[in-house]
Amino acid sequence: MDEMNSDDPVVQQKAVLKTEKRLLLTEEDQEEDDCRTTLNKTMISPPQTTMKAFLASVEKDAKERAKRRRENEVLADALKEKGNEAFAKGDYETAILRYSEGLEKLKDMKVLYTNRAQAYMKLEDYEKALVDCEWALKCDEKCTKAYFHMGKANLALKNYSVSRECYKKIVEINPKLQTQVKDYLNQVDLQEKADRQEKEAHALLDSGKNTAVTTKNLLETLSKPDQIPLFYAGGIEILTEIIKECKPAMCVIS
Repeated sequence: MDEMNSDDPVVQQKAVLKTEKRLLLTEEDQEEDDCRTTLNKTMISPPQTTMKAFLASVEKDAKERAKRRRENEVLADALKEKGNEAFAKGDYETAILRYSEGLEKLKDMKVLYTNRAQAYMKLEDYEKALVDCEWALKCDEKCTKAYFHMGKANLALKNYSVSRECYKKIVEINPKLQTQVKDYLNQVDLQEKADRQEKEAHALLDSGKNTAVTTKNLLETLSKPDQIPLFYAGGIEILTEIIKECKPAMCVIS
């Protein structure tokens, strides 16, 4: 202020220029602050119209996806029925094809997996049947039908312990099916016993000529009431070979 009141015109002029410069800088700083405030408000609080448009877009997309799913459910169900018709006629290849087409429409339709698994088992393709059952369980971990088919497939593959576990899982999920599961477990026990006896019969047949298996012991084994037909057939074959090879005077059953 002293410079502004100086009697020297040069000093006064310098003082005026300094003052104008300060005012100009102050105005520029204020404009920058205003700009930053406006920008921040825009980034933090988007216009209400933009938010409404976004929510409307999300809702529209959800409705379109729901509509497509309903349409795919109808198509998948129709293909399932066609597959069932082919299955009933014994045309298992066509049944598998229809179930597969249905799964292309709706990948989480568990009945298509279990039905296709059943068709695979009819063709004795047990490995593919097991894969389909696993997919059905991914859709529904409590799918008893999947465990039933897995039990049958593992039984066919002679995985007896795994087959039992599959059947027991059915009871855990639905205790009301205990009677049916008991029958399935009995089938596993019988099949395992028959398999064991079959192996014994083959072993006896293979070693009958070269081991100390007497005719008397063989007849005693054949007389057991629980022997499977293969055991009888094998025993009769051994007896036949003995009769062919021995001399008439020596063919005496001891």
